[in-house]
This record gives sequence, C-alpha cells and structure tokens, in this order.
Amino acid sequence: MRKTLAQTTVIKGIGLHTGAPAVMTFKPAENGITFLRTDIAGAKPIIADVFHVGSTLRGTNLKNDTAEVCTVEHVLSALHALGITDVCVEMDGPEPPVTDGASDVYADAFLQAGLRELSAEQPLLDIKRTITYTSGNISYSATPADKLTFTFVYEHKHPLVSHLEYTLEFTPENYMNEIARARTFGFEEELEFLKAHGLAKGGNLENAVIIGKDRFLNERRYPDEMVRHKLLDLIGDISLTKHKLPPLTIVCRGGGHKHNVIFAKILLANKEEKGW
Repeated sequence: MRKTLAQTTVIKGIGLHTGAPAVMTFKPAENGITFLRTDIAGAKPIIADVFHVGSTLRGTNLKNDTAEVCTVEHVLSALHALGITDVCVEMDGPEPPVTDGASDVYADAFLQAGLRELSAEQPLLDIKRTITYTSGNISYSATPADKLTFTFVYEHKHPLVSHLEYTLEFTPENYMNEIARARTFGFEEELEFLKAHGLAKGGNLENAVIIGKDRFLNERRYPDEMVRHKLLDLIGDISLTKHKLPPLTIVCRGGGHKHNVIFAKILLANKEEKGW
C-alpha cells in the first residue's frame, strides 16, 4: 500500500553545493512526492519523477516551469527505503540540508514522525525479462529474481578506491543498517574546481569523505563507504519511476546520477510499452 507520514517533521541546515540555508518541512500527503519552493512567489509543486529531472550535475535536480530544487537524491533515497510514496516537501531554499552527508538524518526523522498507510496501492514496476543499458564502460541491468537486490561496482583510477563493490538485499532494515549512514565523497584534487564553479560550498570533513593523493583526509564510517553511498544515490534516483520495484537483481557498474535517471526511464518505458 502507499504510505505517507503520520505527522509533519522539519529538518534544517545548509545545502551541500549551494551552502544556502534551508528549512525542509515534510507534510503528510496523498498525491505522490512533491517539492514546493515556499521562497518563490507563485511556485508550483514539483513532481518527483523522471520527467521533472532538470539536470544531473553533481546531484539530481528537479524542476518545473516555476522553480527548481537541487540535490534531492538523499531525501528521495530515505523516502523510498522506508516505503514512503506520498509527502509534500516544502523548502524555503534551493537545496536540502546536507546534514551529515548521508540519508540517516532524514530516515530517522521520518521514522520518528511515524508512517501512515493509505488506502491506495502503489503501482508495481513489473519487469518480466532482463533489461540492460550501457554507455561506454558504464552498464546497468535488472533481472527478475526471487528478492530485490542492488549491486554497485565502483571503479576509479585512484589507487585507494580502484575497485569497490557492494550488494544490498533491499529491505528497510538492511538499508538503515548498511546504507543510510554512508556519506557523500570527493577527491581532494577536485575541491578547488568545485568551489570555483560554485559547488561544494556546504561540504566539509564532517559530511563528506575526502580522498587525498595517498590517504583519506578523514575517518570513514565503513572501509567501503564510497560505494555504499553510490548505492544510496542509485536508490534515490530509481525511486523517480514512482513505482514499487518487484524482486529484481539490479547491477550497476560505474555510472552516476545522469545514467541512474536514464536507466530509471528505460525501466519505466519497458513497463509501459509492453503493457506489463
């Protein structure tokens, strides 16, 4: 069944990239997940789906003809993991608070607010055959299975993170225990470029794992925290199908927000085209 929050909950802080302060108010709803910019006069709610992705530069950004919200993947990931399908998210700034760079602060707030089951069922993204997508060295696949699992393979030229791989059996409990605390990450050599382009203004050693030339600049919560965070992002982006995922084996090698969203669109298109 579809689910919403039992009561309103609020999270405050600054955005990861913009550094701008924002207050997010999550309110019970029955019309899907929407984001409303309360700081913009005349703004209309932005529907959280693949058709409202405006860009995927360093995050998943949603927009309509009146407003935009940036870097919403951590919020969406926490909502999807807990089975929350309907909530009105009011924001008085352009970007959700980065909190600790993960999704646990959001998930904990949702659990504390409580969940309420609605009378309608969430549509199922019923996939009957293997669906694949490739772009260069990046590849995605979704294969019917007896349970829902996500596997992410992260490869990079940097020797400290040359190959990381993690598989999650997707349940709310496993997500909270294995994925929700995994923070965003970046490379020390990128920081100057990011700052120069108006990004990572809210990032610091508390909310991001920073990878230096030959060492990590801060302590990790897990040895493989980086690939766990890539899974966290993937779960948030895939939720933009607005469908419940059936038992599948989903495998992603490489990729990021741009390709996550493309794959979500492919899954949705296959469901619609085949009439499943």
